[in-house]
Amino acid sequence: MTRMSSGCEDDVVGGKDKMSRSTTFSGQVVSTFATQIVMLGLSVIGSAIVARWLGPDGKGTLTLVLLVPGMLSVLLNGGISMANVYFLARRRVELASASRNSVAFAFVATIVGFGIIAGAVWSGWLETLAPRVPESLVIIAMVGLPISLLSMYINSILQALQRIPTINLANLVSSAMTVIGTTLLVVWMGFGLIGAVAATLVSGVAGLIVMGRAVREVGGKFGPSWNLSAMGSTLAFGLKGHIGQMLQFFNYRLDAFLVNYFLGSGGVGIYSVSVAVGEMLWYLPNAVGFVLFPRVASSTREEMDVFTPQVLLMTLGLISLGAIALAVIGKSLIELVYSSAFSDAYGPMVALLPGIVFLGGAKVVCTDIVGRGYPAYNSINTGCALVITVILDIILIPRYGVTGAAIASTIAYTTIFFTAIVFYALVRRSGRREGLQFPAPSRRP
Repeated sequence: MTRMSSGCEDDVVGGKDKMSRSTTFSGQVVSTFATQIVMLGLSVIGSAIVARWLGPDGKGTLTLVLLVPGMLSVLLNGGISMANVYFLARRRVELASASRNSVAFAFVATIVGFGIIAGAVWSGWLETLAPRVPESLVIIAMVGLPISLLSMYINSILQALQRIPTINLANLVSSAMTVIGTTLLVVWMGFGLIGAVAATLVSGVAGLIVMGRAVREVGGKFGPSWNLSAMGSTLAFGLKGHIGQMLQFFNYRLDAFLVNYFLGSGGVGIYSVSVAVGEMLWYLPNAVGFVLFPRVASSTREEMDVFTPQVLLMTLGLISLGAIALAVIGKSLIELVYSSAFSDAYGPMVALLPGIVFLGGAKVVCTDIVGRGYPAYNSINTGCALVITVILDIILIPRYGVTGAAIASTIAYTTIFFTAIVFYALVRRSGRREGLQFPAPSRRP
């Protein structure tokens, strides 16, 4: 006899499934957040070593040196990471195809990146962009470009497969290697800035190895090749959001170059501490957004219409409490970790806190928008915010120093949040997904 299911039983099964998904989401967020807290502790140790052994000028120089390959990795990644998560989570591309295409794209992007740096050195533009920063250190740091690109791509594949514990392990290994390498090369062997750069490179390789082995175990292939059908759709989707990622990175870090232009590397050293301490509050929304993205891409619109606002309110509440605590203990924390030479970083940090809270909320909203297939909205948002940042930096830094840069960032971050809310309302009202699609594979990767 065929057993007929009642509507009530279907409701029970559906309720259990939703409860299970909610529990999984919460567990992944908690584990990712816990991992990031440990990483934060390791990062503080590494940063404190650099600050105490190299001083404000040395720390500022290191920040600028590492920003160059960092900027190029953002500029040249093509939005492949975002597209990998979206299409793999929706089962629209094979795992082997995604991993091979990722390696091929990283290879091409690396060649272009080194060409850009060679041209910048030859023409003198590198000196203009980062005055008083040794070109030899920048060239050494450029070894990190292919490491960074491959790490982003492989990380995104694991994220799409929701292999969150593996990603957390790789991040922990990388953070630990940074501290170990910095201790050995900067403190024990006395290699100074070169040692600090080398430690960063070694840590990147360590994390890449952990993630690469995990992807290979589930069927990933790392021989570079081009699946033109998959790559065309991947780029078409990824480039829409890539513009926003690129502009957001510049929104986060371009002010360091402007501070260096107006105030010198010592000012960058102070400002980098203000930013590092304030941005500790982003560990929670970063963890939430990281787990939320594949969840949105693989879920129904109705489910996320309820779920995302709940996550947003929780995230805003928690980071607001964190901001209040940081405003109270921030000065003592800075002097304890970085020494009294960095006590001037407290004022700019306080000025950054409101913007950091709002951008923490925006990270959740923007993740939902991308997961529904509308990355272009975030690109428009961050483009407007970047214009605001640059204009206000030019006006405020000469007048108010490092605090002026912090105020400019807070205004830009707040703008991103409220604009994201408007776009989110438009996306919800549209009632459909925009994401580009191509024929689904015969099996799930």
